[in-house]
Amino acid sequence: MLLSIYTSVRDGLFYDYHVVEMLKHHLPLADEIIVNDGFSTDGTYERISAIDPKIKVFRSDWGKPTDLGWITRFKNDARSKCRGEWCINLDCDEFIPEWEFESLRARLERSAAVIHPLRMINFYGNYKVFHEHPEKVPWPDVKRNIHRNLPEVEVCGDGSNVRLKTDPEAMGEPKVEFNCHHFGFVRNPARLRQKWRNVLANLYRGRAARPKNWFNLPTFLFDWFPHDWKDPQFMNDLAVYEGPYVRAVAENPAEFTRDKMSLYHCLKQRAAAGAVQPANG
Repeated sequence: MLLSIYTSVRDGLFYDYHVVEMLKHHLPLADEIIVNDGFSTDGTYERISAIDPKIKVFRSDWGKPTDLGWITRFKNDARSKCRGEWCINLDCDEFIPEWEFESLRARLERSAAVIHPLRMINFYGNYKVFHEHPEKVPWPDVKRNIHRNLPEVEVCGDGSNVRLKTDPEAMGEPKVEFNCHHFGFVRNPARLRQKWRNVLANLYRGRAARPKNWFNLPTFLFDWFPHDWKDPQFMNDLAVYEGPYVRAVAENPAEFTRDKMSLYHCLKQRAAAGAVQPANG
């Protein structure tokens, strides 16, 4: 069985996407990794092109983010270049645990389904903190992103999932059996806020919560005012993750720590304080 992974990146080094580590991590799983580079100008293209012959990088002009179709276009471009019988649509900050590589391939080899889902663990700030209720944010909880390489399959929505063009509402795939560690929220806090404010705001502009004439703010403003890791909208739903850690994390934990472990220590202190029983008066 030939297995393809496909992903997309533009200026991944600047935006701190862990893309180099992600590509290296999946080399033992995939027979090929297709990368659509959106004409990066920060050295990303040069770095990822030199990793391994199994990684096939092509470049395309993504244009400016205007709506959700902007994402699905460049992801479907990557999907169309896959040669595998099975494909996995991953973002460049997502890591399937290496202890699931063998069982995942074995499952696909005997599967009669068209689409398989992955359960997402969304880390935040560092590799020891995750969001227990991502549906509240909303962040991805389950992605329908493993699929047979068929012309009637397409990337849809915000680019997280795939569907059958002939039956877009079909939900008959198997239960969730495998996990994916997502580090999209373990990044330089200035770049994280810049993406949320500039990129995502453009994708969702025109909706009730977004003005139609939204404009991008310059990079230096986010350097001055980065994301606050202890943002109240997240704090009550964060929890400590004690492992197991994917190999990329275990070998280089500093690469997956962006808050100096402040959230981890805060949660441990909160747990310790909650364990102290008040004295009877």
